[in-house]
Amino acid sequence: MLVSFSLVVEVSAVKHSVAVRLGKIVGFLHGCALAAAVVLLACQTADAQVLFVADRSVQDHVAELKSQTIQRDSQGYLVPTADQLSGFRSLADGLAEAQTTADLDLLVPEATAIGYDVVVLNDAGSTFFGLQESENAATRKGWGSFFLRQNATNNALVEVVHPLGDINTPEISAQVFVDSEAKGLLLAGAHRNANGFGTADVAHLEQSIFQEVHQSFADSATNLSVWQIHGFNIDGHSAFPAGADAILSSGTGSVSELILGLDQGIDALDGDWTSYTFNNLDIENTLNVATNGDIAGSLFSGLAATTNVQGQYTNSIGGEFIHIELEQSFRIDGGEASRLLISQTIANSIVAAIAVPEPNTVALLGWLSLCLLARRRRLDKHPVLI
Repeated sequence: MLVSFSLVVEVSAVKHSVAVRLGKIVGFLHGCALAAAVVLLACQTADAQVLFVADRSVQDHVAELKSQTIQRDSQGYLVPTADQLSGFRSLADGLAEAQTTADLDLLVPEATAIGYDVVVLNDAGSTFFGLQESENAATRKGWGSFFLRQNATNNALVEVVHPLGDINTPEISAQVFVDSEAKGLLLAGAHRNANGFGTADVAHLEQSIFQEVHQSFADSATNLSVWQIHGFNIDGHSAFPAGADAILSSGTGSVSELILGLDQGIDALDGDWTSYTFNNLDIENTLNVATNGDIAGSLFSGLAATTNVQGQYTNSIGGEFIHIELEQSFRIDGGEASRLLISQTIANSIVAAIAVPEPNTVALLGWLSLCLLARRRRLDKHPVLI
């Protein structure tokens, strides 16, 4: 019995010794693998550099980024975590503060770690610093691309929230961005329904990388204006006046000077172009008359942007939000010529706001009479559909 017991003890001891040694070997190998991964990441980060985009216009670059957008129902949009939102806000803040390529170099490690490139693009006499998803990233996230013009003449932001759903809005927005010398361009990276209905609709998601960047860029600006370009099909709005080409809104139910200026700019274009504004004003209010004639602004509540999170934030910090809905007549039917026409009109409104006339003056009455007359002539051509 003693022999058997001793044998069992010795065998157990041997097994324990082997197990300990195997555990140490496995731990050692795991440590080596982890160390190798850390070294590899460090090497990749060390090798990563600012990406200089050569021989490409802003418009062509936006077209390239649009081609990489996460598609509808692809399940390809990555919902960002709280840490990722916070980390990207830090990156966006760094981009907003960057003044030299040396400043950009400091952002590269953090950007590379999440699959983003820090970009420099030169076009039309301007230099643009940006953040965009790296083509070398293992998995695309659909978070978007963001650019800031150095030495911009104004603090306007041009935003594209539905690059695939609202056809040709990236192209129009890129042209507006170039022509207006606006400060920033924000381009969403996924179809609004990428993972199902509304799952990547950054215009209505408070927790998105797009919104973090919007807030970062907005917080760093004074005299901020945000111009967000959308698209609609009048066939889906049977109550609208026939021939409505654009619906404008501040998201609050008011009509700002910038919205008034853009509305008048569209109405003044050669050809039969008509713009209206959503507002909560009395139908006889001078601003409603100036933009809608004898049509109530509440008629356009379906495109009011009252729940738009970028609009809500912009308005909350005292900025100007201009929500622009363009019918297919501008975006598709009229071809490149009509897209260029509306791009130039929006750009002109960004750089030269038209002031609202002082009330209760003879000049105002005459001006409003002309506006009302023009509206009524247009309504004779394009009656409200019932």
